[in-house]
Amino acid sequence: MANLTFGFKKRSGRLDRVWEFDAESNISSSPLVADIDGDGKKEIVFGTKKGKLFVLDMNAGIKWFYDTYEQVDNVEVMFLDTETASSIEGPPNHGDIDGNGKDEIVFGTEMGVLYCLSDKGMLLWKKKFEGTIRGQPVIYDLLHDKKPKVIVGCGDKKLRVLDSKGKDVWFFDAESEIESTPGTFQKDGNSFIVFGCNNGMIYCLNNKGDKVWSYKTGAKILAQPAFSDLYGDGRTCVVIGSSDNYLYVLDDAGELLWKYKTEGAVIAKASIDDITGDKRKEVVFGSCDNKVYCLNRDGDKVWSYETDFWIGSEPILEDLDGDGKKEVIIGSYDHNIYVLDAEGSYVLDFVPGLGGIVGQTGSYSDVMTKEPGKTAGKKIWQFKTNGVIVGCAFLPESKSIVVNTKPGKIDNIKHKE
Repeated sequence: MANLTFGFKKRSGRLDRVWEFDAESNISSSPLVADIDGDGKKEIVFGTKKGKLFVLDMNAGIKWFYDTYEQVDNVEVMFLDTETASSIEGPPNHGDIDGNGKDEIVFGTEMGVLYCLSDKGMLLWKKKFEGTIRGQPVIYDLLHDKKPKVIVGCGDKKLRVLDSKGKDVWFFDAESEIESTPGTFQKDGNSFIVFGCNNGMIYCLNNKGDKVWSYKTGAKILAQPAFSDLYGDGRTCVVIGSSDNYLYVLDDAGELLWKYKTEGAVIAKASIDDITGDKRKEVVFGSCDNKVYCLNRDGDKVWSYETDFWIGSEPILEDLDGDGKKEVIIGSYDHNIYVLDAEGSYVLDFVPGLGGIVGQTGSYSDVMTKEPGKTAGKKIWQFKTNGVIVGCAFLPESKSIVVNTKPGKIDNIKHKE
């Protein structure tokens, strides 16, 4: 019995490097791509293990950098690796938090220091906590007063909401370290915060810091939650991975809708969109079982694709080659960027001499055939980088990808015919 693969369209071209940047230090955070100084041009912002925050232009020129190096006293040196004490592990974030019409940049370090910089790199304030900051600070108008707040989780077991000066508005004691990035959603005109903890607990808080609901998973949560109205019925679904190998989907009241088991920890945020063109949303995520998964909204697998090592970054769902269809772009710890067909390919176990009718590629409706088969992930392009991929970002203007790698190199890659 032979396998026949139905991949009806062959993609042309390849992925090429446009430029490369050497940070001369291990890179520890995913890139932020945004117009932070209001000049109409986007910048690339990222942090390093040595505590430097870089801001590059779109051609890899350094616009400015900020050095967070902190002196460590004799007591702290007993508990910290002084080489990485100032490491910026979470992606930076940006927003106009003080209402002056200009964006500020906010980020945290392994030392537990939260920094707020101006759009030109000047220190506006910093605040020290008694625990590491490994997630991305969230900037959000939580109280609907047009005064965005900074929301950040910390290794001191507290989820904090700060004002534009870095003063506590309130905090919530989660009784467990928080390494993940929080997320926010709205329901009935009210704002809510969802985040995961190292003890496997997921919390949902209202905008005053009161617990609305909680849900217990089986292990540490490092993934940021994703939110979507999966079913088109007005409910906001919370999609979040856990180190217990499951991806969880909860409704906005904290009730489990479904969960999907992989063979590895799910440590990065999922991406949600209609990528197969059936007017229903799919959930795409990576796992430390080396695989990328595409699930339908009910938790059934549409396809999966296996790389050679863990996947610890969020998938990007964008049209990279300009053909009007989105691809799945994801980085693996095997040093490669993969671009996958969003629909996958239908693989039919074919018996010579017997015919049948095959359903459309990527469809997970009833397949009109008697022969057994399945939809599998289909690689379109692959690009080898210089090391473990920390994170990626998509540049819509140039339809290119910025890729941060752990050894300190940043690649800008693009599809070329």
